[in-house]
Amino acid sequence: MAIRTIQATDYEKLVSLYKKFFKTHNRFQQSEEEIILYLKKQEHPLFIFEEQGQIRGGLFLVKKTQNPTHSIWKFRHFAFEDDAVASELLTFAEQKIQESPGTNKVELTIAETEDEVDFYQSKGYEREAILKNHYRAGESCFILSKY
Repeated sequence: MAIRTIQATDYEKLVSLYKKFFKTHNRFQQSEEEIILYLKKQEHPLFIFEEQGQIRGGLFLVKKTQNPTHSIWKFRHFAFEDDAVASELLTFAEQKIQESPGTNKVELTIAETEDEVDFYQSKGYEREAILKNHYRAGESCFILSKY
């Protein structure tokens, strides 16, 4: 098992995971080539969980604020095969965030149709708000956070 930054040869495997994980996400219903171009254009570090040559999880670690005393972070496109992989990636990302100076907060926006809300809450994330029609009409989104 290794958590590391993505390499050029990893994108096709990651696209397969994202297409499977994000069934209703418009971005990941596009062609493989379009998804790879999108992923490569992102300015934030992309970490993957690799085990025996298979990519089993991935996430972008996004710093939303550039304040030296308090930072707000986000995990973008956090996908995983199972809770064990998710837990390891989450721990890794939170440790990276703790290396940042000052105080830090993670804010996540999770669609109500995603099953991961319970997972995050079991890891200490609290629901702060509900956004109506955030990603799709008729669907709410939860803002979860951890300080």
